[in-house]
Amino acid sequence: MLSPDEEQKAILEEIFSTYENIVKECLNRAIVMNITSRKRLHEAVYEELRAKYPFYPSHYIYTAITQALGMFKSFRRLSKRRRNIKVPTVKNLNAILLDDTHLFWFNWGSLKLATHKGHIIIPFEVHEHSRKFKDWSVKGSRLVRRGNEYFLHVTFRKVIEEKSIAGILGIDINEKSIDLAIVKPNKIKFIKIDISEVKYIRDRYFKKRRRIQTRTSGNVKARLLAKYSGREKRRINDILHRASKIVAKIASEENVQPVMENLADIRKKIQYGRKMNRRLHSMPFRKIQFYISYKAMERGFKPKFIKPRNTSKTCPICGELNKPNGHVFKCKKCGFQADRHLVAAWNIAVKLPMWGALPLPPKALDEPLAIEVRGKG
Repeated sequence: MLSPDEEQKAILEEIFSTYENIVKECLNRAIVMNITSRKRLHEAVYEELRAKYPFYPSHYIYTAITQALGMFKSFRRLSKRRRNIKVPTVKNLNAILLDDTHLFWFNWGSLKLATHKGHIIIPFEVHEHSRKFKDWSVKGSRLVRRGNEYFLHVTFRKVIEEKSIAGILGIDINEKSIDLAIVKPNKIKFIKIDISEVKYIRDRYFKKRRRIQTRTSGNVKARLLAKYSGREKRRINDILHRASKIVAKIASEENVQPVMENLADIRKKIQYGRKMNRRLHSMPFRKIQFYISYKAMERGFKPKFIKPRNTSKTCPICGELNKPNGHVFKCKKCGFQADRHLVAAWNIAVKLPMWGALPLPPKALDEPLAIEVRGKG
């Protein structure tokens, strides 16, 4: 969090006001001229805006063009998928996109910012978690305003050498657990990470929101919905971070490459009853994958993604396709029986061409290592 003095706060407020106007003019020009090219929009607005705001560093205009184009392109994408999408407008803009060399410089205690009044140096507090990025390079940043407070959101970059692997980590993500199959040339090991508390949190907060919607209205309703929505999100994210950290740690300790299903457009494929659809649509499958991916990459293990076709239906012993029936997988051909999600994790692992089906160690599926992940409170 930044700690500007009163004079610096006044300068920051002037920057936010002017930057909002610049983004607004860039966005309006992009909409009127239907421009999606950065080069074309720059040619259309730069000289005019430079003359209008001569005392502001030119890179505020560059980043405003980037921000406006992002809004317009997002609008175009949504318009192709849905009807009655409102044309984007700029109102109460609370984030300024900075670049990594021209608008700001910082050490771990102060920010030097280029402004229309010259450079200003603002002290700030560094969150303890952020110190892990001290040796990383800066990629970009945003200056964020929340009420009367100001924050610097920095994107860091680090080049990590990809490690050689000794096996594959198949990962199956479902409503109540993250199931892992560690497949190596000489062994197969199974782990079940219990994240069922996420489902229970979703259910409890869904009922709370429904009560709020029926018993309140106006500002009280909006305030309570925002309050409980934020609380729900924080509790769930905490569990997902803890679980994904366990997965990344296992990948590192076992020296195996994570493999997950490509879940693009998964929500379009979920077609059950109304209640089941709500439950499955509320599960953050892609978020879990994202958390696992970046945590594993930090340790030098880049995940791979495979097509999810028949991973929970195929017998890993004989290859027979079986119709799913509850949580227990039963092969009608060879009689193999095991936890359906552990079977899916195994199939995900051996779908990579470099790994084939391996002999199954005795009791490997009967006695998987179980890990329960719970939130802080």
